Amino acid sequence: MKDSVVSQRIVDSFIFLCITDNKFLKTVRGVVLPKYFKKSTIVQDIVKLCYNFYDVTQSAPGNHLHDELVKFLDKRDKETKELYITYLTKIQGMDLPNKDYILSRINKFIQAIEFEDSAITFINVAKNGDFEKAKQIMQRALRVGIVGEDTGFDLLNDFPLHLLSEKKNEYIMPIGIPIIDRRLTRGLRRTDFVCILGGFKGKKSWGCIDMGLTALEHGNKVLHITHELSDTDTAIRYYMGMGHLTDRDEVSLIPFEEYNEAGEIIQQWEEEVDTVFNLNKVVESRKAIARLGGRLIIKKYDMGRCTMGEINRYLDWLETYKDFIPDVIINDYIEKMFIPGNEKRNDYINDMYIESKAIADERKLLMITASQVNRAALSKVVMDQSDTAEDIRKVGNVDLMLAISQSKKQHASNVMQAWVLANRHRGGEFFGASFNYNLNVGQLICDCWPLRRENWG
Repeated sequence: MKDSVVSQRIVDSFIFLCITDNKFLKTVRGVVLPKYFKKSTIVQDIVKLCYNFYDVTQSAPGNHLHDELVKFLDKRDKETKELYITYLTKIQGMDLPNKDYILSRINKFIQAIEFEDSAITFINVAKNGDFEKAKQIMQRALRVGIVGEDTGFDLLNDFPLHLLSEKKNEYIMPIGIPIIDRRLTRGLRRTDFVCILGGFKGKKSWGCIDMGLTALEHGNKVLHITHELSDTDTAIRYYMGMGHLTDRDEVSLIPFEEYNEAGEIIQQWEEEVDTVFNLNKVVESRKAIARLGGRLIIKKYDMGRCTMGEINRYLDWLETYKDFIPDVIINDYIEKMFIPGNEKRNDYINDMYIESKAIADERKLLMITASQVNRAALSKVVMDQSDTAEDIRKVGNVDLMLAISQSKKQHASNVMQAWVLANRHRGGEFFGASFNYNLNVGQLICDCWPLRRENWG
């Protein structure tokens, strides 16, 4: 089976859930056959032990798997026993996998195996002229899969989705702007697709960095894809934000300001700030954020070269060879990817937004991108949905669109505003907040206060 269908990480996660999760084991029992795991006798045997235990007790084995394994390995040699123990020790040290994602990938795995095997039989039967039987073979292969994955929500019988405690696992992070987060209490969740809208040099990339840092602070695995900034420049911005450091060559005197909730400056001062070129400071800030359990990979693509297919390929490669399954993807940004320069450019952009949402849905992750406003909106303090550049359909394809803007006067004061331009979920839209920033030390959101109507312009 090709690595793009299932990786060792997915197989290990499958075993972890078979051992620990009653509902998961019930779903896959009788559908995911041990013979599918052709590459490993150890995996096949552990799957059989879990299934046998479930058949007797109607539950996952959990800690009882150790007793079952001892009986199973009773007459095996020491070397064989050590192989099984080593593998189970590895499984025991895993983080809790995302169950929906594992079900989805395993489902594709067994479908691919059955389709592959059926295709050979189909050809032989068709050659003999038995087309009806050949048709039945392929139809049966197409129906193979985990029923539980495709079952919809029974509105009048199933327990209400919004009350299920396991749905809390979908939560990824807040937006990171306190006043907006107070209203959007749902936060950002798996399968969400978020767009940061801004003008030319309008802090969109800093907005992506800020969300990446927020994701790290909440223990998430992040993939940051950049098409404009180099990977070095992107890393420097992250280190600045992480450690409140400058990108200057040496320790520098940096001005700071503090605002109150009325948007008034209440304090101004200067202090000496260290630099990202001080390795000790960078290592210190990295260790501090690593303790929270997250991880971040930066991937640079040449501008105008990357496709959505390449992003999917790279995600499969990370999963297969680097044991890395992101919770958050930041793609900065779609309009800088490969888009044919013809009359269908808008349609290509629309398709790429739809594909981005599909990746979020299929891989059960949070997808974040950025986009540009049209020329007419560059001087606006507060934007509306018609201000999106190139294709307004992107507003309908995202779950949340957050517009960041700034007047010339605000630019001189290092003040901006964020405006919820579109929101598919609870909390509403067309509201926002003002905030000050200090990019000298990598901070996009410092103090935050309500966006006052008299400042709309």
